[in-house]
Parts: sequence; structure tokens; C-alpha cells
Amino acid sequence: MPKGKEIVRPLATRMFVLALITGLLISFCTPLTYLGWAWKTKQAETAALAQQIAREAQEIILSNPDDHQQKLPLLNSLVSVYQQKPDIQHLKITTNWSNSESSATTPSPSLFDVTQRVDITFHGTTYGYVEITVTAANVIMSTILLVGIFFGLGLLTNTLLYRLPVGIISENKKDLDIMAIKLKKKADELAHVQNMLDQASLIDCKTGLSNASQSIKFLKEEISKVSYGGSLSVLMLDIDHFKQYNDHSGYTLGDEVIVTISTLLKNHIRNNDLAGRFGGEEFIIILPDVDETRAVVTADRLRASIENYPFPDEEHQPGGKLTVSIGVRTYTGGSLSVQQLIAQVEEALLQAKNSGRNQVAIFQAT
Repeated sequence: MPKGKEIVRPLATRMFVLALITGLLISFCTPLTYLGWAWKTKQAETAALAQQIAREAQEIILSNPDDHQQKLPLLNSLVSVYQQKPDIQHLKITTNWSNSESSATTPSPSLFDVTQRVDITFHGTTYGYVEITVTAANVIMSTILLVGIFFGLGLLTNTLLYRLPVGIISENKKDLDIMAIKLKKKADELAHVQNMLDQASLIDCKTGLSNASQSIKFLKEEISKVSYGGSLSVLMLDIDHFKQYNDHSGYTLGDEVIVTISTLLKNHIRNNDLAGRFGGEEFIIILPDVDETRAVVTADRLRASIENYPFPDEEHQPGGKLTVSIGVRTYTGGSLSVQQLIAQVEEALLQAKNSGRNQVAIFQAT
């Protein structure tokens, strides 16, 4: 064996051991970081879905408060519609006036399930609660896959770090420089993959909008920026009679409607604004440095653009058009949390829906 290779082999062995340890750390820490982000996102999406179901159950309960027998089949129907979604393991709606549960057979929650419970309340009165369990098995499987990918890349890198120094010790410096460039390229590719994973955890995959978790994070940051005399406006949109549209036209066309509305929202806001999908058919628009007057103008422009868009099969909707209702809340400073601000804009949205839908309502403090 040439003397140069005898010298470099112990060095290569040390490099191999060091790289092996580093590779193992990367192989597990990076997917675990992704798992944390994905799990929080799943919890936020499940909470948003539970809130949406609670609002729909509230509309059913408040539609005829005294006729309990008529409302129970409607609640059961609401449960049946949402249980068609493949990732929902269990959904239960319980009311104060009935001991029976509007749900299917209750399975035992597994380690990979996310469970959320939301009370059905209106003006301080609790009418019952919604409990939903959503499987997060896809999050676990994608994490396992990432572990395998990073572990494989780690082993490949380790092999290169061990064999190549021994093989090229007799070569000139140019060959070593080329190999260093290749290794740097691999490191850049890994960094790019990590960045893509970070971005994917913040985006709603169906619409390309920010998901609920990212929307709340952005809103919290913008609230902290509002100083004396400043303003921050929040819009909450909900598709009118969307359940009726899905029941008549099917979930495929329903998904197309959600994607189209998402595109319309992105086309009607500024670069520094945020459009997010807050759950199901509900969307949020965050407008930094926009006062209430401009926010209402923007909301009505969005409402009109959706009303005038020729959606497929919309002639079967009430009024012959597919429309949205919008709630508006402008924050100008003070002690107000993100949760309180969201609750207030949702109250304005409920006011728009209760006033006949296809309109804009401004939050009125009581």
C-alpha cells in the first residue's frame, strides 16, 4: 500500500466516525423537528374544523330552540356528512337536552389520533359540545419516511467521506477541490429540502393559502406592531349554503369551488396581506395598516367578485348564485388577544349570515 494511503486511512476513519455521529443526529433531529411542526399544524386544523362544526350545530340548534325532536335528525345528518371525510375517526355532537349522542360507533383513540372538544355556545349559554377525533397517521408515516431518507443520505455521505480520501490521496489538489464542491452541493440540497419541509408545514396543501396555524402566527405578529393611531383589519369569510352545494353537486366540485375562491382572494389582496384557509369553507384575510373603512371596501369587493364568478352548478343555490358572507373587525390597539380578535370577527361573520348572507358585517362591541 502506498505510504500516503497508510497515513490517510486513520484520518479517514476518524472522519467516518464523526460524520456517522453527525449523520445520525441529522437523521433523527430533522424529522423530529418536522414531526413537531406537523403535529401542531394537525392540532390547529382539527381545532378549526371542530369550531366550524360547532358553528353549524349552533345554527341548527338555534333555528327552532323548542323543537328538540326535529333538531336531532339534523344533527345526526351533520355528523354523517363530516364523517365521510377519510381522516375523521370519530365525531360526536352532544346537546344539553338529550342524553343520546349524534355519532357513529366510538372507536378507542389511538396514539396517532388528535382529539378536540369545542363547546356549542351562544351569548354565554352552552347548548352542548362537539368532540372530534382525526387520525394523524399520515404525519407519523411521513416522519418515518424522512428518517429513512436522511439516514440513507447520511450513510451515503459517510461512505464518501471514508473511501474518497483514501482513493484520491495520490491525486492532485484539483480532484480534492472537485470533491469538496460536490459535498457542498449535497449539503446545499439537504438545506433546501429542510427549507421546503419548513414551508410545507405552514401551507394548506389544497389551496396554497396559509393554514390556520400560520394565519394565527401572522396575526399575533401584526397585533404586536399596532401602535397608537395604527390599525389592523381582519376579514373572516364563509361560503353560504356550502353544505347544500356539496350535497347537490358533490365534493369534487366543492373542492374546485374552494380552490377558485382561494385564487380570487389572492388576486384581490396586497403583497403584504395574508390570505389563509381557516378550516373547511372558512377563510381569513389579514390586512396590516388598513382602517375599518378601507377594510369594508375590500371585503365588499371580494364578496362581489365571488358573487359574479360563474361557478359550475351554482344555479341550484339559493338565489341562483354561490356567495359568501364576510365579517370585519378592525384593531387599533389595546389589550386584546389573538383569540379574542378572532372570536370578534367570527361574531361579525355570524351577524352577516344571520342577516341574510351574501353581505358584509362589521363587529359591533356591546
